[in-house]
Amino acid sequence: MNYKNYNDYELIYMVRDNDNESYDVLFSKYTPIIKRIAYDYYCSYKNYGYDLDDFNQEAYIAFNNAVNNFKEEKDILFYSFVILCVRRSLFSFCRKISCERKNISNDYLTDIDSNDVFCDSNIDDYIDYKEIISDVKNISLDLTFIELCIFELKYNGFTYMEISELLDLPLRHIQFKGRKIKKFFIEKALKKRTI
Repeated sequence: MNYKNYNDYELIYMVRDNDNESYDVLFSKYTPIIKRIAYDYYCSYKNYGYDLDDFNQEAYIAFNNAVNNFKEEKDILFYSFVILCVRRSLFSFCRKISCERKNISNDYLTDIDSNDVFCDSNIDDYIDYKEIISDVKNISLDLTFIELCIFELKYNGFTYMEISELLDLPLRHIQFKGRKIKKFFIEKALKKRTI
């Protein structure tokens, strides 16, 4: 289905007028994004006794809440609002299940020091990882909002064609911005290395 013929804001307006068909179009448009985010969280927490359907269900509930609570006057893209709501909901869900697991572990294993998360063998990897994440966050502050959206979608495995459809921007524009972002990150990384 070609979603370029549909405007998110018109669809939301129609959904609020109880048009179920518009909701279905909006839902199917955002399903790939919702599933991708849910899958990322599932991969991190799949050993906690929950399956992918649980994560998808949380994400779908968050999407539904995003549709109901979105306010056009706040000057934020609906896409960004959906991503924010889904991530927050899944983060809360993951925190809840990790707390449940921690409580179970504490009942049976009271000897373990909960502050000792990393053993000596991987502490250097953790410090490098933390540094990389910090660098990416700092560098991404210099990107425009659209560039940040493109970067986030590309990082999550979407193709330029999919990003073009989701953001409702021309494919050539997305490709140009993608190359610009890549060059920008490389230049920042080289600059940091020489300091």
